[in-house]
Amino acid sequence: MLTGINFSPPLYFLFNFCLQLIFPTSIEQLRIQSLAFIIIGIILSFLLTRKIFGTPIAFFSTILVASQSTILLSQAQEARHYAMFFACGAWVLFMQSFNEVALRKYWGSTFISHFCLCQVHYLGIVFSGLIGLSYLISNKEKAIIKKIPFPVISSWIFSIPVYLLLLSQQSSHLGNWPKPNGLSNLISSYNDSILFLTIIIPCLAFIISSNSKRNTVTLPKEETIWLTPVIITSFLWILVPLLFWIISHITPLNLFVDRYFIPKESALIFLVGFGLSLIFQNLPNQKTKIIPILGTMGFSLGLLLVSTKRGDFGLDKNTNYHHSLIIEETYPESEQPVIIEAEPIYFPNAYKNSNDFLFLVKDNQKKELYIQFSKKLNILKY
Repeated sequence: MLTGINFSPPLYFLFNFCLQLIFPTSIEQLRIQSLAFIIIGIILSFLLTRKIFGTPIAFFSTILVASQSTILLSQAQEARHYAMFFACGAWVLFMQSFNEVALRKYWGSTFISHFCLCQVHYLGIVFSGLIGLSYLISNKEKAIIKKIPFPVISSWIFSIPVYLLLLSQQSSHLGNWPKPNGLSNLISSYNDSILFLTIIIPCLAFIISSNSKRNTVTLPKEETIWLTPVIITSFLWILVPLLFWIISHITPLNLFVDRYFIPKESALIFLVGFGLSLIFQNLPNQKTKIIPILGTMGFSLGLLLVSTKRGDFGLDKNTNYHHSLIIEETYPESEQPVIIEAEPIYFPNAYKNSNDFLFLVKDNQKKELYIQFSKKLNILKY
């Protein structure tokens, strides 16, 4: 990161550096870590939704989104920082659900959650800032300076200098790779999270297993007060892809990449729960929760299996670009080094194969850059 090669804040790298000192890990184990962070984020989203709407609705919304979200399923398999980004997003959203008294009690947790969100990814401060905006919109009775909790503001005060320092030291060449930003890409960023038609599954199950009496649930006033900022935040987070899609068309800055917006999946779980609660308020009281729960679980598992089959197809050697780069294992072992010029071919083979691979570069500047990145690279200049 210090060489300017990686373009991200340091939390994920610092966390794994410290972890490596205690428990040495491989790249494959980092993928397991990503799965753990995705699970943590899903659990926090479930707890947030359950706190407001109850267990059945939290179960329905969580399993529907988690089983369909392409970004969650894919990043759970990647050795990258986006899974941690999602977990931190779910954490700050969960902390926002506390009332003012509890917020003062857990001010340290609130500060740490927002600071971690900002230090995982540069867009973290955007998601944190939108939480501040939701406080400004919802707390109409307070003075402007008192509307946003101090721990949230403090996290920005500490994060902005870190951003400025890192951005001043990092190179920008990796930010110039093409990012598709057509209308279809915008639609896909939402469509890949959840098919809203699937919400009819738990609704139908509720109707089938219901009594004839109506049962409208109303939240206590104190809960409603703290529900409003979370709802506003969730809607604002859902609009983040649209915002950056517009920015990519009206300015030279294009940051429209699905994984940059992964915290919105936590907001989506909550909003689906909110929508289901509005629907269920007008449905008859159900005799049993078993039928809708089992029906939704079975349907979601079916969707997950379909997604898994699609993933297996993509990982097949005949369809996956990565596999085409790997030199066959049948390649004879030799004491003579294998010279490779292209970066995409050198790195996976240097990591996986037993032969000695040399990385051929054309100029000294590029050689010095890669040497700073890692002294373990076998570099040959011509």
